[in-house]
Amino acid sequence: MHHWSGVSRGSWLATASGRGYNSAVSAKPRPAPKHIFCIEGNWDSSLAQPTTVRPVLELLEVNAGVKYIYRDCSTRNELDFLLDKWRQKGYGDYKILYLAFHGEPGHILIDNRNTVSLDELAERIPCRTGQRLVYFGACSVMRVDKRVIRRFIRSAGVRAACGYTTDVDWIPSTALDLIAMNELQRFSFTRPGLQAAEK
Repeated sequence: MHHWSGVSRGSWLATASGRGYNSAVSAKPRPAPKHIFCIEGNWDSSLAQPTTVRPVLELLEVNAGVKYIYRDCSTRNELDFLLDKWRQKGYGDYKILYLAFHGEPGHILIDNRNTVSLDELAERIPCRTGQRLVYFGACSVMRVDKRVIRRFIRSAGVRAACGYTTDVDWIPSTALDLIAMNELQRFSFTRPGLQAAEK
């Protein structure tokens, strides 16, 4: 069973208020596409392993008109550089930051020795443009106290964040990532849009 941040199985999107958004709710016609800025870590120590989430992005582009920027990441310096790029005004249409990494409660893992906490991430992505969302495609990152998640959202300056509260297998979780990011296209990331998603 896969759980998203929130208080129940049906709630997978967290906001600063701590309330969840149910993906089963009907919505008005889709707003403009919210493009995706994806940063992906290394899934295996062997460089011969071709595992990647990039096909998810390609499917969304072909079938839903969602553009994407994809970059892989192996070091903290690379992560800092890419997060700084995402913040820039020229990438304002890329509303969803998709962080695809190994994870553990409250952290993403760059490698076995280097982790980045939610608080550290928030310091690196203080958005001032609003209407953006961070999507953690990483095991168990959201298995933390709700106050930690709300602090991350406020400090990062994003509208919402979502991710897993359990360890998840590759194929099912990647399929769910595809479905969830397509679902996110249905709602604007304004306060009224998110409130509509709650109803």
